[in-house]
Amino acid sequence: MPKAERGTPKDIANRIKSKGLQKLKFYCQMCEKQCRDANGFKCHLTSESHLRQMKIFSDNAGGILDKYSKEFEKSYLATLRMRHGTKRVNANNIYQELISDKQHIHMNATHWATLTDFVQYLGKTGKCVVEETERGWFVSYIERDASILARKEALQRREEAEKALEEAEAQRMEIQRMEAAKALDRAGGVVHTEATKLERSEEGERIKVTLGTGMTHKKNFTTKAASVFGDDAEDDDDEEEEQPKAPKLGIPPPAPPSKKSDSQQSFGKRKAPLFIEPKSKKRSKGEEREESHHNDYWLYRDIIVRIISKTLGDGKYFKRKAVIAKVIDKYTAEVEVLDSGPDKQDGGDILMLDQDDLETVIPKETGKKVRILNGKYRGEKARVEDLDKKRYQATLRLSSEDRVLEGVPYEDFSKLA
Repeated sequence: MPKAERGTPKDIANRIKSKGLQKLKFYCQMCEKQCRDANGFKCHLTSESHLRQMKIFSDNAGGILDKYSKEFEKSYLATLRMRHGTKRVNANNIYQELISDKQHIHMNATHWATLTDFVQYLGKTGKCVVEETERGWFVSYIERDASILARKEALQRREEAEKALEEAEAQRMEIQRMEAAKALDRAGGVVHTEATKLERSEEGERIKVTLGTGMTHKKNFTTKAASVFGDDAEDDDDEEEEQPKAPKLGIPPPAPPSKKSDSQQSFGKRKAPLFIEPKSKKRSKGEEREESHHNDYWLYRDIIVRIISKTLGDGKYFKRKAVIAKVIDKYTAEVEVLDSGPDKQDGGDILMLDQDDLETVIPKETGKKVRILNGKYRGEKARVEDLDKKRYQATLRLSSEDRVLEGVPYEDFSKLA
């Protein structure tokens, strides 16, 4: 019977029927012919084309059979490696994925009569790890490609490095947590925070980093700033010259005649204080005496303070300790950040901060030297006799005279540098 012409209903029906998988026993690998039933396969076996192919097969039966077996094994292993890698997979699932391609090499053309024989062959030759279970045979591909093995090894090293980095980060966070717990303990178990109004220029906070060669210039700047507002409580050991005190309204006194050049005079004008508080914050001597010598400023040189600004440097300096190096005016100071730990050299930054961004540091033990920052004895050195953590007060003994001060608030003294 002649073949149906292309495009006819008979041809379309034949194509639809031949799309799906047919029975393996009705397939001829030499002719690459799939028959739909036993009668069609019998007719094919008696055809001249099949007889010619079988004559070719009889001349080299072993070679052709080996060729088909190698191609089937190669396709099976490629499907296993590309789709599942080295995972443990059911062998029959891999076979179903393989025969979904209509042009595959059929198993009836290979050395192996069943899939079980083929799986046992893979296990004996060491190409796969084979395991028999109640659900059937399972195989796992054994990777032997050097490049893939090197890539996997590199990936494993990367995962180990990331894991070590995570452990180091967790350890660092634990250290910070312990430091926060110690700070909470120093504060008496409760930390009181109060929102305050930050009054400064529109330029925002400034971070100033100075090198060793610029110390002279920075000293001149501090002297100019102090000459406007002054600091009425300098240390007795300071070697700097005493600065004139400012009037109540913060207006600088008339400058004495100077022989400086115009460029030097303009430089001095540019170095005026950066932060000028409103008049309500400046107080006269009489007002301070009426309030028992208690001022609204407490900054002093060479004391240890703690930075409490969460926005400064994106939180980099939050809860970091620092030493006040220069008092620019009553409410602003230059501080030098200390190292965050004994094994870390991350300090040394010079910052110019408002006193609202700082808090005092209280010694952990009694007997430590502190500086009184407010009240009648502002500027005096003292020694801690007792700490009342519940009331946030301390008992201090003055170093200059044999006098004991009781009930001194934590915010009125700080540890000496």
